[in-house]
Amino acid sequence: MQRIGILGGTFNPIHKGHIQLGKAAYEQFHLDKILVLPNKLPAYKELDELLDTTYRSQMVKLAIKEYPYMEFSDIELKRAGATYTIDTLRSLKKLYPDDTLFFILGGDSLVYLHKWREYKEILKLAKILCAKRAEADLPRLQEIQKQLLQEVPEAAIFFLDTPMIPISSTELREKLYQDRSVLKWLPEGVWDYIRSRNLYKGLSDTEKEAE
Repeated sequence: MQRIGILGGTFNPIHKGHIQLGKAAYEQFHLDKILVLPNKLPAYKELDELLDTTYRSQMVKLAIKEYPYMEFSDIELKRAGATYTIDTLRSLKKLYPDDTLFFILGGDSLVYLHKWREYKEILKLAKILCAKRAEADLPRLQEIQKQLLQEVPEAAIFFLDTPMIPISSTELREKLYQDRSVLKWLPEGVWDYIRSRNLYKGLSDTEKEAE
């Protein structure tokens, strides 16, 4: 039986915060591998500024190539329509029926998990590994953890011990639009790939503001 981590996102672009999250989950919960899944059409985000899946997939592959336990997965890219976590988990459970799934997410996502499609089923299909936000927010996250466990007693929600990198993909896109260096927040291969293809240029103000 394997312990399989699931790290999904638009990865627009993938950055060191995403990698740090995966590393912490792998090390602290003794995972066998982590599937890194770019979204195709995320259901809860604006899509105007979303790069084509080819670019985002290649950036993910470049970002994780130094980590043999991280494995690129196109399972969400193959699915038609919007991306919903519950559909992904059901598909993965069919592929790995005897393994334990660990869904890795950030503190912001845990706050809104109750709004996700069939969130109770999500909690039944996978253990949740959540990155803490600022220490001041930990009590709130613990309260949300308590509420979710009351709703789904068989759920398992754990917090990762990892420092937060103070950057988001939205902020990175804005800096790239302004032609500012973001190498300190990006894996080197990703930074080179973005520069060589002149990505994230010419975004409108509206697109820059989208998450």
